Amino acid sequence: MLQEKHHQIFIEQTPTAIAMLDVNMVYLAASKRWIKDFKLEDEGIVGRSHYDIFPEIGDDWKEKHKECLNGAIDICDEAPFYRKDGSLQWIYWDVRPWYKQNGEVGGLLMHTGDITVRKENELKEKRFKSILSDTSEIARIGTWEIDLILEKVTWSSMVYEIHEVPPEYEPTIASGLTFFEDEASRNSILQSLEQAKEKGSSVNLNLKLKTAKGNSRWIKIIGKVELTNNIPTKIFGITQDVTSSRLSEQKLNIAHAELEAIFYSESAAVISTNEIGLVNRFNKGAEELLGYKAEEVVGVKKTQEFLFTQEVEDFRKDIIKRFRGDISSVGPDYDYRNENINDTREWTFRRKDGSTFPTLTTITAVNSVEGINGGFISVITDISKIKNVKNELKKKNDLLNLAEKLSLIGHWQWNTDKDKVEWSQNLYTIFELEESVTELEFDTYYNFVHPDDKDLVTEYFNKSANDKKFYSFTHKIITGNGIVKTIHLTGKVITDINGKMFEMFGTCQDVTEAKKEERKLIDAKEELEIIAQKLSYQNKQLADFTHITSHNLRAPVANLNSLMEIYKLTENETERLDIFSKFDTVIDRLTLTLNTLIEALKTKISDKEEELEQIDLNEILDNTIQTLSGVILKSGAVINGDFKEFSYIIYNRIYLESIFLNLIGNSIKYKAEDRTPEIMITAKIKDGRNIIIFKDNGLGIDLKKHGHKLFGLNKVFHRHPDAKGVGLFLTKTQIESMGGTITATSEVNVGTTFIIKFN
Repeated sequence: MLQEKHHQIFIEQTPTAIAMLDVNMVYLAASKRWIKDFKLEDEGIVGRSHYDIFPEIGDDWKEKHKECLNGAIDICDEAPFYRKDGSLQWIYWDVRPWYKQNGEVGGLLMHTGDITVRKENELKEKRFKSILSDTSEIARIGTWEIDLILEKVTWSSMVYEIHEVPPEYEPTIASGLTFFEDEASRNSILQSLEQAKEKGSSVNLNLKLKTAKGNSRWIKIIGKVELTNNIPTKIFGITQDVTSSRLSEQKLNIAHAELEAIFYSESAAVISTNEIGLVNRFNKGAEELLGYKAEEVVGVKKTQEFLFTQEVEDFRKDIIKRFRGDISSVGPDYDYRNENINDTREWTFRRKDGSTFPTLTTITAVNSVEGINGGFISVITDISKIKNVKNELKKKNDLLNLAEKLSLIGHWQWNTDKDKVEWSQNLYTIFELEESVTELEFDTYYNFVHPDDKDLVTEYFNKSANDKKFYSFTHKIITGNGIVKTIHLTGKVITDINGKMFEMFGTCQDVTEAKKEERKLIDAKEELEIIAQKLSYQNKQLADFTHITSHNLRAPVANLNSLMEIYKLTENETERLDIFSKFDTVIDRLTLTLNTLIEALKTKISDKEEELEQIDLNEILDNTIQTLSGVILKSGAVINGDFKEFSYIIYNRIYLESIFLNLIGNSIKYKAEDRTPEIMITAKIKDGRNIIIFKDNGLGIDLKKHGHKLFGLNKVFHRHPDAKGVGLFLTKTQIESMGGTITATSEVNVGTTFIIKFN
């Protein structure tokens, strides 16, 4: 007990903070320093529990105390300790057990120290260094030092960064000068260093350098001299990268110059006011626009004198709505001019002479940092001409819309890069699409295309894109109301300087009704063409009928004349009776021909296809011989027919009789004087076609001389009183109208052969 008492006395007198506790953590003794550090002067602690005095001690510390009571030692250099009043105390401690004479643990010795002041200073210094580092980084400030004795240069990392050199770079005064290209800058550095050494002068320079990577930078260098025994031994200082502020200053100067140029410009009117609306600046443009001189306005007039009261009131209400939402919510002390106003709208201004004009005016508030209005700046542009042009454009646009409606035309524009499409109002009407649909693209149009025409549309647009040329075309659509329409597209392709397409624009016309009318016209035209062809054919038939009539009647009449001539010259009664009997045959044939022609006339020479019939060639030949019996008898002609290969043909009877009559009649008419006429008619089939050949031994024709006009109208090749130049022309015409052909071969004084190929 005596020893413990001695210990307690020793602890109480110890100048450090120390306390002695028993195994129940009850205070046996505590030094004055302990009581002072933990602010326990007003409390008696001996005999009290450590945990009662410090209720803020947590379970973690209590566990450590138990470990120490079991022989452990707990040492901590620093730790925060939050007191029950909320204050923070930094302490260090050494907690270990003390032992009785018998070796048992008697309790704990706690040695502590309050290091709050030191720790706060450390933290303050750390914060200062951190702030300094951040400031250096933000302000791009680096430090440097020149040892004048050792001639050694030291740079901080920021100086390295400013010069854009690697970490292994070793700076010297000489190498530092190489970053400055102009001699003046290098001389100013050397001069400043020399004055610093000799006179102890400080260094203060603003220079432009070129970094190791070739970048230009503006820097500010500030340095001071360190003296040892009044001798300069070191120069230390800072280098700041002021490129950004220098550039900002340049930009600010440029902006200021530009603003000055704008203000003094005559093309833009600028008026500024003070906080009560009194004009304090009135530029040349404002003078030109409003007719006042600056001295008449500045400090004398308010802008309200140029404006209309109603427009000013509307402006006030709009500003309140914009910044406060509701006019009724603002109190009597609210001044809308204190808002951060930047407003552009149309204003009507009144000139000095009383005339008015529209403007586009931007009003900007000049407010202080506290948000108090210091006036306004107004930039005013006269838009009289623009308004007039807009009105004219509106009129023209209205006329265009009316014209589009009347002509059923709309126009379109397609940005092919962004696939953005714009339609005119009437195009919405044509497609029967709601005008509220504004997000248009190519597929908007393509979805209206009729399924039958989608491939056609794709083909045309691809071709236009490839050829950089729009090809107009027509196709069908199905409108929004399900109506099928026909539209016609025209357009133009726009390309950039590299020839790349970036836009198409053009027109779209509803040609549905026009197409219907066009179809009607085409149908009517086709009907007219058919009628015209029929009339033409009938006119030709009538012409042929006239020729056939005159030609076919001429032969029987000539035949009658020949018989009459023979009859008069014949004295033998028997022969006279025989010749007279032939009169009956010729007259019968003439009557038959007349009747046939009359029947043809009754039918108005109708479609030749309707007059086709199966005809016996032998019958046609016999009829022809009977019709020409007089000239045959007079000439002694021998006529034979060979129709073994085919004897029947489907043909127009009048035409076939005319063909036989013309060709046989011509052979007799143009017979050779020194020989009896012989005529052979042969029917053949060649290559599936019916052919009739008429061959005679008459005078023949010089085809080299007359071949090109052999079948011409009124063309004759022999001197004969009955030659009219009609027979061969009529024959060729009749054959070709039935789809056949006729050709001839001939040799002078040998004979002629006509070959007819039937269709």
